[in-house]
Amino acid sequence: MSSLSSRPRVLRRSTLAIALRAALYGAGAMLPLVASMAQAEQQQARHYDLPAAALEDSLNAFAQEAGITLSFDPALVHGKQALLLKGDFAVEDGLKTLLAGSGLLVQQGSNGNWVMYPGAEASGALDLGATVIEGQGMGQMTENSGSYTPTRVSAGSKTPTSLRQTPQTVSVITHQVIEDQKLVDLSDALKITPGITLRNTNERIFEYSSRGFVIENIQIDGAAPMALGTTAGSFYSAKEYNLAEFDHVEVLRGSSGLFGGTGDPGGIINLVRKRPLDTYQLKLEASAGSWDNYRTQVDVTGPLAFDGKLRGRLVTSYNDRQYFIDGRSSSLPSVYGILEADLFPDTRLTLGGRYDRISENGASAGLPRYTTGEDLKLSRSTNLTDSWAFQDGRSQELFFKVDHDFSDDWKVNLTYTQTQDGGLQKRAFSVGGVNPVTGAGPARFGSVARYRSDQQLWDVNLAGKFDLFGREQEFLFGADHQRITSQWRGTAQLAGAFAAIDVFDPRSTPWPEPPTTKDWIRDYSPNDQTQYGVYSTLRLHLTDPLHLIVGARAQRYKFNQEYRELDDGAWVAQSNIPVREPTKLVPYGGVVYDLSEAWSAFASYSEIYKPQQDKLMGPEPGTSVVEPMSGKTWETGIKGELWGGALNTSISLYYTKRENEAVEDANYPFNSVVFSGSCCYVGQGKVVSKGIDIEVSGEILPDWSVMAGYTYNNNRRRDNDSMFNSITPRHLFKLYSTYRLPGAFEDLKVGGGVTVQSATYVSGQVPVLDAQGNTVVVNDSAVTVPYEYRQPGYAVWNALAEYRLDDHWTLGYNLNNAFDKRYYSTVGSSAVGNWYGEPRNHMLTLRGTFW
Repeated sequence: MSSLSSRPRVLRRSTLAIALRAALYGAGAMLPLVASMAQAEQQQARHYDLPAAALEDSLNAFAQEAGITLSFDPALVHGKQALLLKGDFAVEDGLKTLLAGSGLLVQQGSNGNWVMYPGAEASGALDLGATVIEGQGMGQMTENSGSYTPTRVSAGSKTPTSLRQTPQTVSVITHQVIEDQKLVDLSDALKITPGITLRNTNERIFEYSSRGFVIENIQIDGAAPMALGTTAGSFYSAKEYNLAEFDHVEVLRGSSGLFGGTGDPGGIINLVRKRPLDTYQLKLEASAGSWDNYRTQVDVTGPLAFDGKLRGRLVTSYNDRQYFIDGRSSSLPSVYGILEADLFPDTRLTLGGRYDRISENGASAGLPRYTTGEDLKLSRSTNLTDSWAFQDGRSQELFFKVDHDFSDDWKVNLTYTQTQDGGLQKRAFSVGGVNPVTGAGPARFGSVARYRSDQQLWDVNLAGKFDLFGREQEFLFGADHQRITSQWRGTAQLAGAFAAIDVFDPRSTPWPEPPTTKDWIRDYSPNDQTQYGVYSTLRLHLTDPLHLIVGARAQRYKFNQEYRELDDGAWVAQSNIPVREPTKLVPYGGVVYDLSEAWSAFASYSEIYKPQQDKLMGPEPGTSVVEPMSGKTWETGIKGELWGGALNTSISLYYTKRENEAVEDANYPFNSVVFSGSCCYVGQGKVVSKGIDIEVSGEILPDWSVMAGYTYNNNRRRDNDSMFNSITPRHLFKLYSTYRLPGAFEDLKVGGGVTVQSATYVSGQVPVLDAQGNTVVVNDSAVTVPYEYRQPGYAVWNALAEYRLDDHWTLGYNLNNAFDKRYYSTVGSSAVGNWYGEPRNHMLTLRGTFW
């Protein structure tokens, strides 16, 4: 940075010098008369037209044009960017605009000079001229902030709220975390999210759990809840959300019925889309990694017309990769586009869409074990499938959003989203545990299936502020509607199914040909769900430190499914389930007490309920469905917002109770209909999950960022005091940190992290099959073999090195599973569903950013 003695300049000073100088300013020690004249002059607006640039360069240019002296520690702005500054600004307003999203604050001393220090903007909004990158359901954009923590989030509130003022546990994967760890899809993000565990449901789709319960719902920009479609027998979606579309990921843990509709008390995910900027920006990315893993991404945004009132963004990505598993590969192109238009000064229209293709080879179902549950110790590359097994699908999304501000205090938002997923799957896999004496047991299976799912979602809400009891209060009222229509159709098993397979030499016997798509024998259609409701929250600021949040949701739910099988050329109904739940009222309450400007204590109570439409009460064939399960979560703790919001911390105690789970009714014989209306059940199951969550995210020192979380969980069934979810570890610790070196090495950033979890186990019974694949029955009871397996705790370490080549280009290297830990990322039964975690692998990424 150049310094011209004849012109006002930006002073680069140490942190200690800044603190001393600020103290002198506050004491009024220097030329008060001159200072007052300078301050008066600086309150007058001046026109600026500064391009997007490095924050340090923009501050220097602004200081020179404004005729001010600005002191700051250069480490505070290193690596940060400032966006376009165009228009008339007073000095303070101009500085705040340049610093928006940087986590920095400025203060004017009594001599008229300015000092900059770590902090967070009081407004929390990132103002980019005509574009305000904040809105209902969005929180605050984290792109270009360089931060591991957000200023505001919308998970749990709909309206942008700080983490400290949100009385539930919320974790955020910011855009900087996504870039540093080279995260590609939602599963990548949740693998590093504190308190979240993942389980493979097939080779590419994961089921997400929190505190022992499945997360079943997702929001995009905080709108109406969508079904994830990751659990077995749900709405047949094979979509994995590509993070190229999104700015950041918010994850709320605990019951989420207020905004999430129906589901388990595991939590809800809010994905926040990238928005157009009103200044030009181009980002290029190319990666190459182990097992021929290649990825490219192009992201361009900026004003399009009408003096920046029409803005756009286009993001394209392409993944082409092999895997450490034999015979598995994928090709995943994706396109995301969004337009944003200021129709009127107070009205903004947003519309866009996304299109993905899925081409996946090597579809399988994981590995078996010995019938006792012991590990077969197969090679991690083993894949018990054939070359004809594949998945070919597509996923598309259309959305629009209207935001209107009635005033500075009141605004309304309308959102519509439609997603469609569909495709064809040909699967070849092994089922059956290996007899430890004979080596027999596993058999070949395979079938063909076609799936489709269409979700249509509406959300409208009104949010505002009003005066009551001499204080400003906040109010939200809204309504949402979700409609899902889906179908799944499958064939019989392939010819030659149930033939033995040698899992130690799977290629010793060739696989038979797959069934054709003309051989459909099973059909789930219709398989439709509708839920809609109205919701409201009231945030009362009772005193300066005391804040009370009360809310409720009134919800309706409908479900309709018919399962048919082909019999002698005619489709015969096996199960028909029309379900209409009466209106359910879901309450919510929370309290936040500010202990200081940085610390708050909180407590909250939340609920959710989950219909059990596939569980019928006796006698056969089923008189009605079992009443819904109900989930209730109590949570209390302390949250900190340190150094002006640069670092967020939380520690919380939680207690969740889920009641009325359907269990088999001993008074009637049991008849199972897969993924449909089975009989007979009774609602008696009770589960309790309790524990502690500790989390830290943000910047602990200049250029030293960290994201860390520890979760202790104890979940048990009340009826027999057994573990409810034994694959949720009792202890789970996740850490990732980066540091940019000082001085001559400032172009180098290094980092690393670890995921540590305690031991888990699985146990159960698997049926014995005959040569035709049917369950062996003796005395009207299925013959089963018990199994039990304990997986020891493990730690997986990762590392990062990134070098800044110049102002535009960086070269990054990621090392994953650095010590090549051999472990199962998912443990299933002795028959199927065991998946190895990835061995040691590498990724090299070249990224360019241009303004």
